[in-house]
Amino acid sequence: MEILRNPKFDFLGKKVWFISLSVLVVVAGIVSMATRGIAQGIDFRGGADVRLKFRETPRVEDLRAALGRAGFSGVTLQQIGAAADNEVLIRLDPKSGAAGGEANKEQEDIASEVLGALRSSEEVAAAAGKTDLNVAGETEIRAGLEAALGPGREAEASRAAEAITRARNEREGLLPDMSAVKSLPEATPAIASWLDSNAITGRFAVRSIDYVGPAVGSDLRSKARWAILLSLVAMLIYIAFRFNAASYGVAAIITLGHDVLVTLGFLSFFQKEFDLTVLAAVLTIVGYSINDTIVIFDRVRDNLRIHRTTEIEKLFNDSINETLSRTLLTNLLVFMVLVSIWVFGGPRLEPFSFALIVGSISGTYSTIYVAAPVVIFWQRRIAKKALRG
Repeated sequence: MEILRNPKFDFLGKKVWFISLSVLVVVAGIVSMATRGIAQGIDFRGGADVRLKFRETPRVEDLRAALGRAGFSGVTLQQIGAAADNEVLIRLDPKSGAAGGEANKEQEDIASEVLGALRSSEEVAAAAGKTDLNVAGETEIRAGLEAALGPGREAEASRAAEAITRARNEREGLLPDMSAVKSLPEATPAIASWLDSNAITGRFAVRSIDYVGPAVGSDLRSKARWAILLSLVAMLIYIAFRFNAASYGVAAIITLGHDVLVTLGFLSFFQKEFDLTVLAAVLTIVGYSINDTIVIFDRVRDNLRIHRTTEIEKLFNDSINETLSRTLLTNLLVFMVLVSIWVFGGPRLEPFSFALIVGSISGTYSTIYVAAPVVIFWQRRIAKKALRG
C-alpha cells in the first residue's frame, strides 16, 4: 500500500538546519539532566511509595506534619490524579525514619506504620481492636467473621468477606460508611452485628505499596546504564558487519545515541519518573529506531549497486522517498497506539507512553536527518582522500 506515489522531496537539502536543531535539542537535554536531573522511580532510588485514597480532600501539610511526628524523614507527598480523586502519593527514602529502620522491612510493616502515623488519636481509639474495612484484605475480614459466627458458618463468612471487598473495589477502594456495607445482600443480621461491634470504615484506604531496598535500587541503576550502553555497542557492531562499512555502523550508533539523549532530555525537562518500565521504553526506542534506519540503509545499498555513479546524497534522498510510504504507514499506526496508551493508560503508564512517543518521533526524524548526513559526510571524506591519494 502506498500513501504517496513517486514522492520527490528534497529531505537532505536542508540537512544543516535540521542537524543544528538536533544539536540544540540534545544540548538542551544534557543541560536539563545536569541541572534538574531525572526523576528516578522507586526501582532506582529505593525506598517506599505508598498511595492512599481519602474519603475527603486531605491537607498535605497535615499529613506531612503527622508523618514527621512519627519519625519519618525525607518524606515527599504529592496529590495525584484529578482533585476529586483525593489520592496522595507518599514517597519515603530508603532510610526514612520508622520505615527505613530495617533493610528487610516488609511492605505490610511499612503500610502499618504509615497508616498509624496518619490516624488521629480519636481514630486510633475508635479503631482499637477493630477491623478497618478500607484497609483489611479479604482474608483478614473472613477470619474475623468466622471467629464471630462460629463453626459451620464458614461459607457465610466467606461470601460476606468477598462481597465487602468487591463493594470496596467498585467504589475505587474506599467504602463511604458502614451503612454501605450493611446494605449488602450478604450482610445477614449476625454479620451486621459483627460490623457494628468489630469493624470500622476508615477515612482512607491503601491503593498500592511499593518498596525497594537501597542496595537493590543502586544495583538496578548500574544495570540500567549497562543495558543501554551494551545495546548501543551491539547495534554498532551488527550494522558495521551487515553493511560491511564502518560509516553505516557509526551513523547508526550516533543516531541511537541521539534518540536516547533526546528521550532522556524530555523526561528530565518534564520531570517524568524514570523506572523500569521507562527503561524498557528506552530500550524499545533503540530497537525501533534502528529498524527504521536499516530499512533506508538497505534501500541505499540496493540503489548503490544499480546506480554506482550517482552522488551519495541523491542516493539517500531517492531511497528515503522510495520508503516514505512504508515509513508513514508504520509510524502513524505506532503513534496512534502510543497516544491511546498515553491518554487511557492512567498515571502508572503515563511516563512509559510519554517516553515511547518522544522516542518514536525522534527515531523517525533521526533516520533521515542524523543517520543519512553522517554516512554522506563519511563517504565524501573517503572520496576526497581517494582523490588526494
